Amino acid sequence: MGRFREDTKTGYDFSGSKKAKDGDPEVSSTSTHDTPVEEITTQDDLMIDQVVAGRYRIARLLGKGNMARVYVAEQLSMQRNVAVKLLHPDLIADSVAAGRFRQEVDAVSRLHSPHTIRFYDAGATPSGTPYIVMELLAGQTLGERLDEDGIIEPMEVVSIARQIACSLQEAHDAGVLHRDLKPDNVHFCHVATPMQPFLKLLDFGLAKLSDRASGPDNPTLTGSRQTVGTPAYMAPEMIVEERPVDSRADIYALGVMIFEMLTGSRPYQERGAMKMAMAHVRNPVPSACDRNGALPAGVDAFFQSILSKDPTQRPQEAIDVTRLLAECLGEQRR
Repeated sequence: MGRFREDTKTGYDFSGSKKAKDGDPEVSSTSTHDTPVEEITTQDDLMIDQVVAGRYRIARLLGKGNMARVYVAEQLSMQRNVAVKLLHPDLIADSVAAGRFRQEVDAVSRLHSPHTIRFYDAGATPSGTPYIVMELLAGQTLGERLDEDGIIEPMEVVSIARQIACSLQEAHDAGVLHRDLKPDNVHFCHVATPMQPFLKLLDFGLAKLSDRASGPDNPTLTGSRQTVGTPAYMAPEMIVEERPVDSRADIYALGVMIFEMLTGSRPYQERGAMKMAMAHVRNPVPSACDRNGALPAGVDAFFQSILSKDPTQRPQEAIDVTRLLAECLGEQRR
């Protein structure tokens, strides 16, 4: 089994650092921000008012992590605000950090789903600092929504899951594995749509390209396997070194999120990263109906499948998940 490590990357997340919920690991293996946004000051930030690539004037800091900082910037040519992610200068020579930064760009550049974060530009400053320019989103994360509401109504859960699955299906078809699917990486957008919210999947900082997708001229990061991800949402095969990891690990994480939306809690409640990870490997799938008595009995069979320790027993395609979920939740209407 791999050793858990603090992953040196940051996502694009308006919430900043979040207080741990009951049952959260005490140490997340992928901390999105090390410093809450409200604690960040711009007084000593030399990037403020700087113009990146002659096009993006840095306005303020959104958040920072071990690997990068994310800023609000004005795109001067279009007079619109964007988000600019900059690798920490002291990591430019770090082949793993720089490689992940490049791989995130390569992964997202292949994707065009309206439910996937859009990248506008990428490059390096004259000093050699890599940057990514992406759309600036208004709204809240699914994690924030769960903190506020706890349980989400079943039919809205189907809508949320369908939009996440659309993003995942395109990514998987393009040979891209997200590997860090969790509520904080799903964003509710302020977009006017009839009858339902509009969501985008964010933070492909841990994305992995399949050998087929990467090709000989764009190899994936190699070396000794690191256990990366967020333990509360990690599939068993991501934790046990000997097991191959493919798109069904993302489907497992989506199953954990659906369980959390329908019950107000994650399947496993252990505290501590290692205990949480081993619960996914060893513990039986709990009953969602025991957590929320309003759910139809068929939901438990759905979770026995999507949260199976054996990837062959899960839905094999992301797009199949919402059909199966809608079918079992449809029993409520009978």
